[in-house]
Amino acid sequence: MAIVTLTSDLGIKDYYVAIIKGKILSRVPSANIIDISHEIAPFDIQEAAFLLKNSFFHFPAGTIHLVSVHAERRSPTKCLVIEYKNHFFVGIDNGLFALLFEDQPTKIIEVAQKTENNSSFIAKDSLSDIVGDLLSGRPIDVLGNMINAIETKTHLRPPDNAFMLRANIVYIDRFGNLIINITKERFENSRNGRSFIINYKRNEELREISETYGDVPEGERLCLFNASGYLEIAINKGNANQLLGLHLDNTIQIEFE
Repeated sequence: MAIVTLTSDLGIKDYYVAIIKGKILSRVPSANIIDISHEIAPFDIQEAAFLLKNSFFHFPAGTIHLVSVHAERRSPTKCLVIEYKNHFFVGIDNGLFALLFEDQPTKIIEVAQKTENNSSFIAKDSLSDIVGDLLSGRPIDVLGNMINAIETKTHLRPPDNAFMLRANIVYIDRFGNLIINITKERFENSRNGRSFIINYKRNEELREISETYGDVPEGERLCLFNASGYLEIAINKGNANQLLGLHLDNTIQIEFE
């Protein structure tokens, strides 16, 4: 039985996630449902794309990923099921998938919406039924009409040059660590062996890359490449988000000497 993951901005206080799970299990009682996160900031498709982009490929091929972030019924709203790198993604066409995928998906299918009592809960009314169809063995091609493009959003990545990288804080984890949209590969290709200065606020900088948080004393700043390969600014046993006053979308500048 295929695995189903859930990613949403619905939180865990209310009954919304339980409804989605109940709808799926009513169709396929043996479904294996895994929560990725329901604590996405409301309507934040960039945060959702970052989390899913760094987690989906750890699941087996054939896994179905239902995404309900900023998933409100609009006119028009496209419900999509997408095949990408041997995984299936179910959600609405609100720009999230364009931030998630690095290249063109294998298939993009637009599925007709279903409504129940004019409900605005599209994850319950339509997306969970699409997941049920996939779990029941229905081929993706018969679920709707194939389309060639999805809604796009601009990536928050300024252009590089020979002497400088500019990037943004794209995610803040529960420890207050600041994750930046610079991979180790991008950094090293631009660095080319040179020394560097990471400027994150006026007159505040870092000049070394640590291997672990414990490389500096407790309460000290550091930067490292995290488990997903992204540059991260942190404080050993502290909250960099609060103590450094840095927030989502703040610009980070790296100068090469």
